Amino acid sequence: MWKAAAILFKGLFAAACVVVVWQALGPPDGPGSLIPWDKALHGLTFFVLTGMALLAFPKMKLWRVAVLMLAFGGLIEILQSIPLFDRDAEWADLLADVVGIGAVIGVAIAVALRRKLPA
Repeated sequence: MWKAAAILFKGLFAAACVVVVWQALGPPDGPGSLIPWDKALHGLTFFVLTGMALLAFPKMKLWRVAVLMLAFGGLIEILQSIPLFDRDAEWADLLADVVGIGAVIGVAIAVALRRKLPA
């Protein structure tokens, strides 16, 4: 049972990463976007992706998950700077990614600390 769940979480995480790259490198959304503020979208996206990464790789140290997610966000920004994609790379986008990553890592640390405390 757990092995099947682990495979499922890894597959869902990989699929989500592909969708994020696809959206990040495709044409910018028009005014009909569900989340109109780009920075909120970055933060929310990396909040969800980091949570998925923790489920997909539960034995990986939190700092490694954070660094890998930050590297993924940085890679997206580097790719967006390539003129072929007609997108703009922004440091503020990467900062919003860090906020989303940090929020999940903070919750994970709080949960881990709570489990160590007596009931």
